[in-house]
Amino acid sequence: MPDFNLPGWRPADAASAEAQVQFLAAEDAYELLTEVNHDHDGTSDDFLLFEDVAGYSAVAAHLHYGEDGETFALATAALPTFVLAAAWLVQRGAESDAFLVRSGHPGAPADARSATAAARLLESGSRYRLVDHGVEPGESWAMLRDGSAAGAERPFLLHLETVDPDRGYTLREGSFTSPQEAQQWLENRRTPLPPVADGDVAVVVSPQANAARTRTAQRRTAAAEPAPALTAAAATTARRAVR
Repeated sequence: MPDFNLPGWRPADAASAEAQVQFLAAEDAYELLTEVNHDHDGTSDDFLLFEDVAGYSAVAAHLHYGEDGETFALATAALPTFVLAAAWLVQRGAESDAFLVRSGHPGAPADARSATAAARLLESGSRYRLVDHGVEPGESWAMLRDGSAAGAERPFLLHLETVDPDRGYTLREGSFTSPQEAQQWLENRRTPLPPVADGDVAVVVSPQANAARTRTAQRRTAAAEPAPALTAAAATTARRAVR
């Protein structure tokens, strides 16, 4: 993990300076779970997924070292579930594979079903938007608005994430017609979650992700070439475990 004091580097802008100060103030409460590094000529990116032990939430950080060798850009986000934090990093250019490995920590899927659901979200681009969430020890839920045509009839995707610190997170999901219907299910849980509204949709990728992936592709192309000689709003939470 990088030293976020970043000696020898200065923030590229006010937002990065503020993010650095806030991150350093809370750093002792964060446990690093996954780190992805993209190195390329003259610059690099670190994508980091943390557990906020005190706040029972996930924290994502994207650190970009500038080509000038002097400045850095830092962006951070606190999100209610680990899969949403991973999706935020993927949207900024991280490769998704590292977040789907069943590696036995809270930021990794605990089973194949969870990994499949996580992969669908990580590959969805900007299809989903977070509209509500609840967080408590052991379980978090997030309600996402599906902006695609595939989700037109049931546009509210409910994610429930239960965490076992030794196995990872279990992710279950279902699509609802309205926020009220999803909230009613959360309160009662008398029926299985409904099926997920799915389908092939055009994926929109953020400019940050395009830029980072372009740099990574360039690095891979260069590596493949023969070298010359000698030369990565809290709502009321439900409390029963998801089956």
